[in-house]
Amino acid sequence: MLRKEIEEELFELLGKVKGEQVIVEGKRDKSALCLLGFKNVLTINKGIYETAEKVKKDKIIILTDFDSEGRQIAKKLNLFLQSLGFRVDRETRRKLGLLFTRLKIRKIEELRGVYNG
Repeated sequence: MLRKEIEEELFELLGKVKGEQVIVEGKRDKSALCLLGFKNVLTINKGIYETAEKVKKDKIIILTDFDSEGRQIAKKLNLFLQSLGFRVDRETRRKLGLLFTRLKIRKIEELRGVYNG
């Protein structure tokens, strides 16, 4: 598959979930998603417990980076949010992770470079 096709698939998937509530690691990640039209993005500022208190919807997507630290954070956050009764959309994270890998990017903030072409 050509890089352009992978990018199109990535942006199509992001377009489908941009109305969902999303958790990211930091301000630059949030900024990258906001450029793509996301409105309901939470950042992990003080920790996962404080972040979980800000979750407003019962369904959430965890979009921490796809490096080892980001995966660890996602795992902890997933377990914690599920224990509180939230539905975590792990399938969207999995699909995005595959597309990120094919594009050789690992961080959410790197979407800026893909978006700007």
